[in-house]
Amino acid sequence: MRTFFTLSILLLAAAAARAEDPLVVLAAARTGHIEFFDANLSPLGAIGVNQLVESVTASPDGRRLYVAQESQRAAGACCGLFSLELDSLKMCLLTAPALFGAPSPDGRFLFTQGDRGVDIFNARTLRRLPTMTAPGTYNLQPSPNGRWLLGVTNSPAPSVDIFDLQAKAMVRRLPIPAGPATGAWAGDRFCIFSYGPGKSQLWSVKPEDTELSPAKPIVLPDLHGACNEPVLLTMVGAADRLYLAEAFGFKLDRRSACPDTPRGGIYAINLSTGRVDQIAVGVRVNRMAVTPDGDGLYVLESIGRSPQRGVSLMRIDPAKRNGVFNSADRILEPGDWNLTLAHIPPALIPRGNLHAASSCSR
Repeated sequence: MRTFFTLSILLLAAAAARAEDPLVVLAAARTGHIEFFDANLSPLGAIGVNQLVESVTASPDGRRLYVAQESQRAAGACCGLFSLELDSLKMCLLTAPALFGAPSPDGRFLFTQGDRGVDIFNARTLRRLPTMTAPGTYNLQPSPNGRWLLGVTNSPAPSVDIFDLQAKAMVRRLPIPAGPATGAWAGDRFCIFSYGPGKSQLWSVKPEDTELSPAKPIVLPDLHGACNEPVLLTMVGAADRLYLAEAFGFKLDRRSACPDTPRGGIYAINLSTGRVDQIAVGVRVNRMAVTPDGDGLYVLESIGRSPQRGVSLMRIDPAKRNGVFNSADRILEPGDWNLTLAHIPPALIPRGNLHAASSCSR
C-alpha cells in the first residue's frame, strides 16, 4: 500500500514587523550551535547553545530566539524550550518537554505543543498563560494578523482546529476529507494540502469559516514512482504560492530502500491558477524557509544517506526552473540541522563565535 506522511513545519517565513532590519538566515546544528548568514549566505557569526537542538525560531522584532534543545531537567534528553536574548546572550528555560516555539507575527504570543493542548506565553514578559485545551498534536500556524492560531492534526482523524486568541480557546474543528494533510499560510489565506495515489487536493480556509472550501485538484507527478515506501512531504507558503517537496534526511528516507526512485526538487504551486512548476530539479530537500513575498526561498539539502550525512545550505530562485544559485551554496558540517529566517537589528547579529550565557529558569 502506498502511503505518505507530512513533516510538521513551523511558521518559516521571515517576520515582516521589522523589515528595515536585514534578513538573516539561521541554521541550527543539533550538535549545539546556531550559524548566522546574510541573505546571500555569507557567514556572519555563530552562537553556541546546548546540544540536541530540535528547532529554532525568532521573535518578530529579531531580538530573541526560541530554541528547543537539551533540557536542564535531564541532561542528554530532548527537549526544553528556551528563550535566548540576543543582546545579553542570556538563555532561560520556559517549559519542558517541548519541541518548538511558534511566535505570533504581531509579537504578542509564543505557542508550543503541550500535553493537554497548546501552551501559550506572553511573548513580551515570557509569563506562562493558561493552556488552550485541545485534543490534537499540531502543526501550529499563527495567522499573519495575530488574531488566530490554526493547527493541523492527522490524529485521530485529519482536521484543522481553529483557536481564537482573544478568547484564548479552541472555537472550531473543521474535518479534512482526505489525509494525511499539512497546512501553511500563503499571504492572508490558510492552505491545506493532501496527497494520495493519483489525487492531490488543496483547500483554503479563513478562520471565520465553518467548513472548508471545495477542494481544488492539484496535478502532480506520481511521487511514489516504482518505490512503495512511504513519502514524507514538507510544505511552506508565501504570498500567492506554496512550495512542496519530498523531505529527505529523516528516519523516513526512501533513498535507503529505493535509491534510484526519489525525484527530488520543489513543486511551486500558483494559488490563483493552480499551475504547478518544478524548480530546483534534483535537489534533495531536508527543510525549507521562505520570505513573505515568496522571492527568497532557502533550503537545507540532504546529501547522502549515512548517519553523518552531508548538508548544504542554498538559496533558490523561484523564477528559474533549475532554481539554484550555485555560487551561494554553503556546505555545512555533517549532521542534523534546522532552518529559519528573521529580520535582526544589525547590532544584535553575532560577529565571530559567541556562546550563550548560563541558563536560568523562569
